[in-house]
Amino acid sequence: MIKGSCFHLRHVRKEDVTTLTDMMNHPDAKGDFLSQELLLPGAAEKKFDDESRSKEQSETFLIIDENGKMIGRVFHFKTVPYFNSREIGYGMFVKNLRGKGIMTEAVKLLRNYLFSTLLINRLEIHMNVDNVASEKVAINCGFEKEGIARGALFTHGKHRDIAMYALLREDWEKLV
Repeated sequence: MIKGSCFHLRHVRKEDVTTLTDMMNHPDAKGDFLSQELLLPGAAEKKFDDESRSKEQSETFLIIDENGKMIGRVFHFKTVPYFNSREIGYGMFVKNLRGKGIMTEAVKLLRNYLFSTLLINRLEIHMNVDNVASEKVAINCGFEKEGIARGALFTHGKHRDIAMYALLREDWEKLV
């Protein structure tokens, strides 16, 4: 468990999978920028079961509030096989908690955990170019914009551009 100011991060447990799948599939959780594709319950169970054995390819942490309620998630995964990096993703399930700094703190906790426990040199965050809230999280966590991947995401029936942000280990060391 990783302790935050008013929440903690913990791994997904078997008993969490149904609730997590429902929350990830809810239209409010997806918002305007994520794919509307639904996560199949069986696929979710397999994904989190695989993660419980090894964090080599991916790892998910639930954001749990002081009352024990699941309010969001942060995760990382290996993208390009020859990159010494991980991509970070995140989502806040509870709409009225967005914009309160919880996700920024959760991403900082994940960022610090990853650089402290893995021999990686780079973290990346990618988001729809119109997702201002996600961009603020990346910037507030020390990530720098590296460019735009044109037409890289298909969502809501259209191809969208993706903004790419990254943080190198040497830059993180200056932050902590």
